[in-house]
Amino acid sequence: MISTGARLPWVRRHMALFAICAIMLSFFIPLPGAQAASNQAGNAPLLLHFSLRKQPLRAALLAFSQQAGIQLIYVEEVETEKEIDPLDGQYTVEDALSLLLRDSGFEYEFSKENTVTVRRVTPREATPPAQETLPLNSTPASSSENAEAFIDEVISVGTRGRGRTALQTPVPVDTIGGRDMMTTGETETGRILQFLNPSFNFSTSSISDGTDAVKPATLRGLNPDQTLVLVNGKRRHSSALVHVNTSVGRGATGVDMNAIPPSSIKQIEILRDGASAQYGSSAIAGVINIILKDQQEGGSLTSSWGQTYKGDGDIFVVSANYGFAPLPRARLTLSAEYRNKQHSNRAGLSGCLQYDPGDQEPCSFGNLAVDPREESFDRRNFRIGESDSEQKTLLLNLSLPYHDNSELYLFGTYSDRNNQSTGFFRRANEYSRTVIEIFPDGYLPLLNAGIRDFSVTAGGRWDLGDDFYLDSSLTTGGNRFQFLIDNSLNASFGVNSPTSANAGALKLHQSTVNLDVSKYLDTTHFAFGLEWHREHYQIVPGEPVSYADGGTLNYTCPGCDINPVPYAAGFQLFKGLSPANSADESRTNIAIYADMEIDVSPSLLLNLATRFEDYSDFGNKLIAKLATRYQISPGLAARGSVSTGFRAPSMQQKFFNSTNTQFIEVNGRSVSQERGTFRTDSAVARALGIPALKPETSTNLSLGFIATPLKNLTITADYYLITIRDRIAITGSIPIEENFPEVTEATGATDGQFFTNMADTKTEGVDLVVHYDIPLAPGQKLRLSLAANKTRTRIKEGSIASPLEGVDNLQLFSLQDRAIIEDWQPSSRVNIALDYTNGPWSLVLRNNMHGAYTVCEGSCTILSGPDQNIQEFSHKWLTDIQLSYSLEKLSSKITLGVNNLFNVYPDINLIGQARAGSIAGIVESPGIFTYPRRSAPFGINGGSYYLRLVKNF
Repeated sequence: MISTGARLPWVRRHMALFAICAIMLSFFIPLPGAQAASNQAGNAPLLLHFSLRKQPLRAALLAFSQQAGIQLIYVEEVETEKEIDPLDGQYTVEDALSLLLRDSGFEYEFSKENTVTVRRVTPREATPPAQETLPLNSTPASSSENAEAFIDEVISVGTRGRGRTALQTPVPVDTIGGRDMMTTGETETGRILQFLNPSFNFSTSSISDGTDAVKPATLRGLNPDQTLVLVNGKRRHSSALVHVNTSVGRGATGVDMNAIPPSSIKQIEILRDGASAQYGSSAIAGVINIILKDQQEGGSLTSSWGQTYKGDGDIFVVSANYGFAPLPRARLTLSAEYRNKQHSNRAGLSGCLQYDPGDQEPCSFGNLAVDPREESFDRRNFRIGESDSEQKTLLLNLSLPYHDNSELYLFGTYSDRNNQSTGFFRRANEYSRTVIEIFPDGYLPLLNAGIRDFSVTAGGRWDLGDDFYLDSSLTTGGNRFQFLIDNSLNASFGVNSPTSANAGALKLHQSTVNLDVSKYLDTTHFAFGLEWHREHYQIVPGEPVSYADGGTLNYTCPGCDINPVPYAAGFQLFKGLSPANSADESRTNIAIYADMEIDVSPSLLLNLATRFEDYSDFGNKLIAKLATRYQISPGLAARGSVSTGFRAPSMQQKFFNSTNTQFIEVNGRSVSQERGTFRTDSAVARALGIPALKPETSTNLSLGFIATPLKNLTITADYYLITIRDRIAITGSIPIEENFPEVTEATGATDGQFFTNMADTKTEGVDLVVHYDIPLAPGQKLRLSLAANKTRTRIKEGSIASPLEGVDNLQLFSLQDRAIIEDWQPSSRVNIALDYTNGPWSLVLRNNMHGAYTVCEGSCTILSGPDQNIQEFSHKWLTDIQLSYSLEKLSSKITLGVNNLFNVYPDINLIGQARAGSIAGIVESPGIFTYPRRSAPFGINGGSYYLRLVKNF
């Protein structure tokens, strides 16, 4: 559990540095076992059993890659007509490849770890293939590196056909390899994706309860729950948390991207297109497919440490990955990671009087100190920045091939993370929230979120003969979000209140059964299948002291001996989930789909897909997709798609309910509000006329071009238009106390909010991706890349839900809620990178541009002046640099890097301030939120540096 002390001692804060130094020493000591294994491997090459029937070369290469456990990438198109002779027996990977490619006009090389590049033979290659190949896990010759053209990797998402590369698909797919992830210096999967893919956003907010622990991950500016996440091609469960506070993704839930550490990931594929007809509910913005490492031998030990320029936010990570063959042809890969991140703090000073203010307003300008303790009080009493977190993960990936092209597989992930964030500081003079006998100087409440995440998939792929294949699997997994409150109290129990409590938990469990059948012909691929899906959602109450009203009155505050103040019920920061909030709900759905890919001609590819889903709680939906790709000329192709999609209301949106404290802006001041989130089937929702939730539906249109004007240069550009009808959101704050006083009495909520189908939206934008590999001298490689995204979401006029009946002058959807959807994420992103390698040295220089965005508070109507509540935050460029050196004899690599080299911060925050004020001779402060609180696309940490050591074995 994370320490709840104020500031960790220096030795403990730098424990990570000491640990990495110790590990660093071991990296330079050759491992006897590893050396022996290496010698043994050198004397006895690894033999694998291959069983490949007579089939087209491209299909044979795909089957080979599955049986060998390696990744294939093609520099040029491999013909489908060319057939290879059967191959059955024990071979090394090199010998099997040589036999497959014999007389084919193609050759191969190991371009990186467990990755084989296949290219057409060129006249310059005069040496026999056997002399050009390299053993598994070795470094390719420098001449081969220099000659390497743009690598187009085989992908598995967006197409059910085999052996198709990202540039050959009719829809845009990005591939991010393990080496790409290592070049960012980031240690979280969500942050890595943000800095490598401009369509992906991973926004940061401050003092947002659970959202501080599970950040919303969005694609193309849509909500987190409008992107489907797969692991090894199987649907991933979402987080049990729903974002109900004022942040990006408000009203939505999504997958916890950081539950799968980057050290265990082989590749990530991002399908930037609507794909509900292929993969089911939620794939409106696109699909992210995370492919786990699956090597058959060898592994690595990695250790890294970093901190910000300001000396806080230390991050220490140690990970291990190892693959071996427990049985002939089998592959078992094990991964483990430990990650410790300490908090950063960019809070401003509090300008409020902390003790008896006399007859003054505590938070205002021109105050005079009444209590002498004001002079020595620590004015930086908030913690605004990255949270403390500690995470342990375990992963396994097992493949047991047998009989030709069949295999059994099993993979699983487990993550246990403790995340500590904070709430608003409670002053000693907040007489209804502070018991001075317990906290005489006030207190900063802490939320210790315990997040446990697991998933297991078991299944098999069978070659049924005659080019029929069957894949059946069961995936089960879940997420638990535990609310543990510390350094806080339930003031209504007075001096008898404990200072920590279990405030309850959210649980989500999902199980999915898939049965997929495919049939391959020379130019056509058919696929059809069934999917059964079950979701189970629970709200578990906390201990009574976390939510109950102890009934104690405050008689000790100034004037309270005559007019005592009722203490607030429930634990401060997060009022515990009560039995009235509890839920135990489930639903099922069954789906049937059909998918067909046709190579109509060598130039024309056609993809048709349709899907029918039937949910137990809201009915059924039929959707479809048409996609095509046409090769206009050898260096130019066009692609496009049109599809319909849908997203079922999540279990969290249907059943989550609670009461918590939110701080909102009223007349330029930050005030607290006890806001309840009510179910749509609750009595208060029915009384207000809040309708039951229905599915979101969408239409997605895309059109793009692929250009390869030079052998080493590729350019893709894609336009997209996404319309969503009946988009689900949370209503604005609705006064409950004055309309339903009995509800306020029962729940403590003075205001309420509800999930509802709020409006229709239109999102359109453009993606641009350019890769250019520049030929250099032998032993050198240089790749330049540019990726950019421009997106814009607008609510369709006239589609917003009508005002509530019986509640005067109140819209369901406030201007702030509208702005969250339209304006709170960057309108544009650009990523420019240079990747240079020269022998053992490598240098990566990257510039990321985060575009302008606008945030508003309160009424969202004042553009300037002292009461301004709308602010546009300008675009910012961030520069990252990384230098690596490989020690080949020690199989190690040392990396030094700096992220945000020029220490760029967001614009100074001018709105939504809190605790602004001045005390004569002591402090004058514009407020605690120096930088944007609600949305900060690249965070508010500033620059940071890191050291990473990798030992391969």
